[in-house]
Formats: sequence, C-alpha cells, structure tokens
Amino acid sequence: MPFIKKQTIKKETVTITEDKRAVNCTVWNHPNSKKVMIIAPAMGVARRFYDTIATHFSQLSYSVISFDYYGMLEYEQHDQADIRLCDWGFRDMNSVIEYACQEFPDHTRHFLGHSIAGQVFPLAENSNKISSACLVASQNVSKNNWSGFAKLKVNLFWYVMIPICIQLFGYVPAAGYGGKHHLHPSIASDWAKWGKSTEGILTIISKAWSRYNGLKVPTKFLSFSDDDMLAPFKAVEHLYTSYGSRIKQHEHISPKDVGMTSIGHFKYFKKECSFLWDSVDSWFNRYA
Repeated sequence: MPFIKKQTIKKETVTITEDKRAVNCTVWNHPNSKKVMIIAPAMGVARRFYDTIATHFSQLSYSVISFDYYGMLEYEQHDQADIRLCDWGFRDMNSVIEYACQEFPDHTRHFLGHSIAGQVFPLAENSNKISSACLVASQNVSKNNWSGFAKLKVNLFWYVMIPICIQLFGYVPAAGYGGKHHLHPSIASDWAKWGKSTEGILTIISKAWSRYNGLKVPTKFLSFSDDDMLAPFKAVEHLYTSYGSRIKQHEHISPKDVGMTSIGHFKYFKKECSFLWDSVDSWFNRYA
C-alpha cells in the first residue's frame, strides 16, 4: 500500500460560551501535532487577518485555533446591554481555551495574542491551562502611558472622538479609530473607560487585579519602536509588570535592527516578518 501523507485539515466551527454566546473559530488540525496554538485578535481585527501566521505554525506541526470576539464583526446584531469588553476575556477567551482542552486533550496549549488580547487574556478563568504565551504589541491603555503629542491624540480619542461618534452614529466607525470594523457602542465606551483610568483595566474591572496576579503562564511580550501611537514601550511595560507570571520577558524591537523599514502595530503578522516568528516557536517549545 502506498504511503499516504496526512494533511492539515482546516475547518470553520463555533464554540459556545456558558451563557450561550456563539464564538466563531477557524481550526487548523494537524494530524501529528502535540501542540495547539490559540490566536487572539486585536481590537477591530478579524481572525482571517492571522491566516498567514496560523498556516505557518500549522506547517510546524501545531494545530491552531483562531477566533473572532463576540460582537466584533456583527456588532449591529447585538443589543448594547449584552456585550462588554471584559467579556472577551471572561467569556469568549475562556470558551476557546476550554474548546482547545476538549479537542486537543493531550496537547500543550500555547497562546498568541495581539494588542487588546493581552489585556483580556488574564480574565479567562482557565488562563492557567495555557502552557506558554506570546503577546504582540499588547499594552495597558491608560492615558498615563503616552506622552507628548501622542498623549494629546489619545486623550482626544478617549474623551472626544468616541462619545461624539456614538452620539452621531450609534457606534464608532472603523475610520474613527483606524480599524477594519465598526465598534459596538458598549465596546467603545468600555475601551474609553479603561483608557481614561490611571491603571487601565485594572482600575475598572473588579476581578482584574486578582486574575492578573494569579496568572502563572510563562509569557513573552514583544513591542516595536515604531509603534508609539498604539503600543508605546511604557504601555507594554505597564502590562508586562502587572502580569503575575514568574517567568516573563519583554523584548522591544527596532525595525532597523532586524532589517525592516517598519513593523508598527500590524506588520508583524504579515509574511515579510515571518523570519521573526522563529522566536515565538522557540518560546513555545520551551514549555511544550
């Protein structure tokens, strides 16, 4: 009988949270994998944006799960009362981690989070079921983490842009914050509350301090010197220091030092930056 090579199977699925929220997922099921990686998106970014890096890691024998936060893409289908920003961690992320545990029970579990994902990851009750994590351009959004002209722009966004957009349109248009999808008014309002507070999410969400302090996951933080508007060093360092993980690193990368003209907030996940992904694989393999 000729040898038949088993192929990675890519499928769309839905995981249901305890309170019946449907979270849409894409799964790359590698037939020989012993590791599963969860990819959690940035604010206003669909899971398909991460297909390139997901495919790359599936070729390294990972099974991969990417997902969309509830209400992120279909915000107009939900009442304002049934969606809160913190629930992306409490409910959605918790459900996806549980799905990974059930579908891949014998695998080590690894988490790749982008931007807002790093703020809500510790809120998941089962976050410590993750073997290791890497957070890309994840930050604490407190206004105190910006300076100079960037701080002025951030304050205008939190105090002026978001409330005006909600008043005029009933939501925040994608163009209003540089994203790809409109923001549900409750999500935008919660985001602004975090931004206007001195400690970001830690000031606003009552369980945040205990969940952050109780986090034990070895975590690598990546930030970029040309990402001063969305994830400046101080904002990333604020998030880094608030994690209770005993094992953690913060690597701040200058694009010119790795032969790039720019990386910013999004380019890391594009193919031209794939040479940087080896360090993520190495980090995950330490705890596989």
